[in-house]
Amino acid sequence: MQRLVVIAGPERSGKIPLARRLMSEDTSLMCVHRDNIRAALVNPLDEGHITLCMGALADMLLSLGFSLIVVAWNLEPEDRDLWTRIAADHGVPMDRMDVRDADVAAMIPPMAEAA
Repeated sequence: MQRLVVIAGPERSGKIPLARRLMSEDTSLMCVHRDNIRAALVNPLDEGHITLCMGALADMLLSLGFSLIVVAWNLEPEDRDLWTRIAADHGVPMDRMDVRDADVAAMIPPMAEAA
């Protein structure tokens, strides 16, 4: 079943190790990572515009039938609104995981396993 997983948390808080773990458990998940989008751009782009790019990419990939895991700060109300709207537009369930929550933090593999 197609789905959208949103991982939220501050910088260097274990978002990518968690995403890798989830993707190893569900190989249908495709990762959209904010840092990779930013790095792919030749010229700097405002962070708000990067968020819009992430949303557009996620929208297209969901349209193509992929399940997604999106990794970014995702802590602002506007971020939650964006991903909630995109999930609703595509009729897919959304799981939001904040790495600051104890239950989510417990899922983050130790750094040695994350590499």
